[in-house]
Amino acid sequence: MHKMVQESRLTTKISVEHDVLTLNRIGKILSTLSNQDALKIFQLAKDGISCSTEAIKKLGLTQKRYYTRLSELLETGLIQKGDGIYRHTVLGSAIYKIIEFLGDLVERQEHLELIDKIKQSKTLSNEEKEEIIRTLTKDRIEDFINLIDGGIRPVGIIYRFEDIVDGVIKLIEKAEKEVYIASRYTENRIVEAILNNLNRVKEWHLISGDKSNLSQKVQLLRVMLSHPKMVKVYYEIFRAKNVRTGYVENLPYSFIVVDRKYVGIEIPKPGSNEFFVGFFVENKTLAEKLIGVFNLLMEGSKEDPRKEFAKEYLERIPKNVFENIT
Repeated sequence: MHKMVQESRLTTKISVEHDVLTLNRIGKILSTLSNQDALKIFQLAKDGISCSTEAIKKLGLTQKRYYTRLSELLETGLIQKGDGIYRHTVLGSAIYKIIEFLGDLVERQEHLELIDKIKQSKTLSNEEKEEIIRTLTKDRIEDFINLIDGGIRPVGIIYRFEDIVDGVIKLIEKAEKEVYIASRYTENRIVEAILNNLNRVKEWHLISGDKSNLSQKVQLLRVMLSHPKMVKVYYEIFRAKNVRTGYVENLPYSFIVVDRKYVGIEIPKPGSNEFFVGFFVENKTLAEKLIGVFNLLMEGSKEDPRKEFAKEYLERIPKNVFENIT
């Protein structure tokens, strides 16, 4: 127990130290870019600076001011030198886009203040609010959609398969009304999470794309009985009235949609079916589009072979054995 407490404290300490380090780096970047000279150099570096002498003249800076700020931009990792040219790093390019976006927001501050008032209005319906907001932002809706309810809010990018499983479980636990899952994998932890939240969530829509589920009965038996508890779990899920299931053999990728708002998507490795990367976002528009994709897939789906198997297996064995499966 003492060892577990120590490990927990160590993990907390590492997490705090990591947060402090990240905040320090962010602070350093913001501090560097708060200087107008540095911001001018950073903006010029978007297209590459091949001649510092020309850049100094163009920006109207002294050599000392130019090289001092250039050094800070290099140190923060916003620009780098390659083949004699100063250019944005990947981080720098991302920060530059954020700065451009902030510029648009500042120019449209009055619009944003009006949108805030509309969103807080108690006399307008949600539909009326959305219509007015879209009218106000129709000229650059793609840029503004991030600021409005229903816009994209990045939650996380996942590089390990284990982490995307954890993310899916968290979304399931967060669900209130409905869950759509189309998966190329059979993950027992996710299946158990579905069962644990089965009655709490109103609707479940599940599509399996795991090819092992179409194998011969003997193989299917071997897979399911390697974890005896899972047979009962599948039985409970498949017979639930609030669950819709199907099987699609050539499912191109996996995704989950929760409450028509939260989305998780897997991107397979190009040229193979292996997991490559996944991401989670909060986006109503994307959620609706994926639900549309899900419904199209469901129309052409087959019955999940595990459904009939679990039913036959558990209905044939003695009831007391069924109750003791753990």
